[in-house]
Amino acid sequence: MPVDLQPGFRMVRTQSRTRLAALACALSAATLASGCQTMYDVGSAVNDGIGSVFTWSPTFLGPYRPDVHQGNIITQEMVDQLRIGMTREQVRFMLGTPLLASEFHKNRVDYVYYLNPRRGPIQNRRLTLFFQDNRLDKFNADPMPRDEEADMLILGAAARTKPRPATSQQPAIPMPDVSTPPPGSN
Repeated sequence: MPVDLQPGFRMVRTQSRTRLAALACALSAATLASGCQTMYDVGSAVNDGIGSVFTWSPTFLGPYRPDVHQGNIITQEMVDQLRIGMTREQVRFMLGTPLLASEFHKNRVDYVYYLNPRRGPIQNRRLTLFFQDNRLDKFNADPMPRDEEADMLILGAAARTKPRPATSQQPAIPMPDVSTPPPGSN
């Protein structure tokens, strides 16, 4: 049986363990709660000084934020195919259903595209079509991307990688002979 040489020593050790456990729980809770705010937001909240230190933090410390695509994807090739005098149905077949069609401006149709990528600037593009007697009268278009650029914007980094060559050749499957005999050759 251990003998206490100093009375009350065992009590002090128990209290310090309890305090240490409470401090560890508080630090864990604070660390978990801080995951809801990115390091960049913390850095931008502090004016100058130490605020710039927080902006270099790696991206894996922040929450995942997917690319946001909204609206109609219109490419330069689609705009080049527009012709004055096309019917409303022809335009809709070529470009798809417009995002904005106002009841107050029945002769105007807007194709709007918004992209907020994970990295990079926000992009807004608009194609406005004006109809007269159900025929395309004029249109205004922002600079639109080419087909390849639009694919890269949608697919992201996956579009930049080249497909891997097949590692093993699959054996060719023999095709059955399905030719029909000429008439009267029975």
